[in-house]
Amino acid sequence: MSQYISFKVGKEIEWLELNLLKNNQPLSKSKISDLAVGVDEQTIDGWLTTLEWRTFLYNKPIYEVKGNKITPNFSWDQIPEYFLCLYYSFNGANDNSGGTGLFEKISAQALKNFLNGEVFTFGFPAGKGFNENLDEIEKLCYETRNMQADSSYKDDGVDVLGYKSFQDKRSSNLYVLQQCAAGKHWAKKRAINMNNWTNYLVWFPENIIQSISTVEFVQQKTWNKRTSSFGMLFDRLRIYNFLYEKNVEPSLRSEVSKWCNDKITQGI
Repeated sequence: MSQYISFKVGKEIEWLELNLLKNNQPLSKSKISDLAVGVDEQTIDGWLTTLEWRTFLYNKPIYEVKGNKITPNFSWDQIPEYFLCLYYSFNGANDNSGGTGLFEKISAQALKNFLNGEVFTFGFPAGKGFNENLDEIEKLCYETRNMQADSSYKDDGVDVLGYKSFQDKRSSNLYVLQQCAAGKHWAKKRAINMNNWTNYLVWFPENIIQSISTVEFVQQKTWNKRTSSFGMLFDRLRIYNFLYEKNVEPSLRSEVSKWCNDKITQGI
């Protein structure tokens, strides 16, 4: 098995970051040139410039770019949740490995840290019905339950509810309805059906923010288009910045570390 993950056109930055984290070794410009066969020097310079610019966006930079060399500040096992995001961005999420469920949990913890509030994750524990979950949210958030959801609905497009409560046992708190999209076609997902959600409970649109999380790093050129469709956007950068503000929940860290180790062992 090769030490390095094979180059993929269109996923150059993810390819570099995966190799840096997997091997926990610096990558020189000359080594990148050897691995990315047929790519000219000017293009590689562009990748290095992009990576250097991104170091200023991370609260704790994942790598340093200096003198035509990229040096990792972490190995994959120190930030496995970010490694999972990179993996799915690079390979897609159609592997039936349980990683998409882990991504929902990762997104939930990042959202919880961002709000400095609480989260409710649909689908966990397994086997609980959607209407049962809505009944529980009524009690947690002191909002009045209203319309029953269709029995065929698993979550009606929402994976995580984030909420910031005033802790006074009254309604009209701050709510974030988030869908989690680990797949490559995340931008084609439907926006959350707010007509349904504002009828499941008697809570008002003014208190609710729509959101989506994605394993991708969303470029500025498409940022407004995506936020106008999905609301508050949690891309890979924002997940990283807020997930690691606090210690990752131990059981989640254990699950994600095992998942990443299995992927590395099998070969990415």
